Amino acid sequence: MRRTFLTIGLLSLALGGTSSAQDFTFNAEPGVAFWVDQPQADRFTPAFTLALRPGVSLSRSLDAQLSYSLVYADLGEGYDEAGSGQSVMGGLRFHPFVAWRPLADRTQGLFLDTNLGWVRTGGLDRLGFDAGVGYNVEVSERFTLGPVIRFSQIVQADNVPGVNPNDAQYLGIALDFGFSSGSETETITELPTNHPPLWPPTTPPEVIVVTDPLSCMDTDSDGVCDAEDRCPSEVGPVAALGCPIDPCSGKPLIVLVQFEYDSDAMPARIVGRPQTMDPILDAVADAIAQDPSCRVCIVGNASEEGPDAYNQALSLRRAEAVQSYLIDRGLSSSRMPTIGLGSSCPIVPETSRLLNRRVEFRRLQEGESCSTVCVE
Repeated sequence: MRRTFLTIGLLSLALGGTSSAQDFTFNAEPGVAFWVDQPQADRFTPAFTLALRPGVSLSRSLDAQLSYSLVYADLGEGYDEAGSGQSVMGGLRFHPFVAWRPLADRTQGLFLDTNLGWVRTGGLDRLGFDAGVGYNVEVSERFTLGPVIRFSQIVQADNVPGVNPNDAQYLGIALDFGFSSGSETETITELPTNHPPLWPPTTPPEVIVVTDPLSCMDTDSDGVCDAEDRCPSEVGPVAALGCPIDPCSGKPLIVLVQFEYDSDAMPARIVGRPQTMDPILDAVADAIAQDPSCRVCIVGNASEEGPDAYNQALSLRRAEAVQSYLIDRGLSSSRMPTIGLGSSCPIVPETSRLLNRRVEFRRLQEGESCSTVCVE
């Protein structure tokens, strides 16, 4: 079996699909309700409501939830009995626009839910249901908050002696406090190599895992096994798959910019050290600057999770993030057009995750535009 020098962190939640591990949620919803039917509107004052809703993700956009609800209303003028009830229901919560949001934000934004179950008021057990629409915003990494409007109805049978046959209906306004266990994130393990760092002179911490170079052939001694080295006879950094940083050579240059899952943000700085990709991208900028005739297309790529249209837009934003970095280093955007190819060009199809969140630099001839064709 061929050894691989790059390994991938696990990622579980597919966009719009099922999860390999579950994201648990809990929503607490205190509010006030107004009766919209008779005789409740005359008999009771506006009610206090409280709902507790534990849930679990079925997919990125859909949660299953249980609900325990309490409603309490003081008696109206001329009546001598307060109103109270409690219910246990099961339901679904739908996040309609989650496909356009980052994974970590799946519980934010617009949501709709509906619940059906058992309601007990006084000595009566009845069927009830409710439906709500709300909008949550992020307060912290695990906590969201937002308003929700909810309609509830308690179904009354027509043949109960001495009981008004009208259904009890009320419209509620509440504040939804949402808690989430958080979406799965990648765990990327670092393993040491036995080769001294050859690129760059001050090497920042690698987030790409390499196997022990002593266990494989490494002709150019750059820390990349020949089986995986795109340039086995030339010294190059691991982040460029063992190739020299020369985007103007005419050969496509792959740079494994370590974008987080579902993110177009450049890798975060580590205190006291350069940004993870700074030395590599600085070398790219220097190479382009030294050749005034050199124009390159910056090609963004994404891993396979998510819809094609979303991945294409994400990959373009990644290319533009790298372009912005190079512009800050003094290069003109006209020399570095961008394109996003989404997840259509994986370099490691059998493990299409971390390695495919990358950019490529392809030299352009005079008048040539970025190509949408994958390059081997």
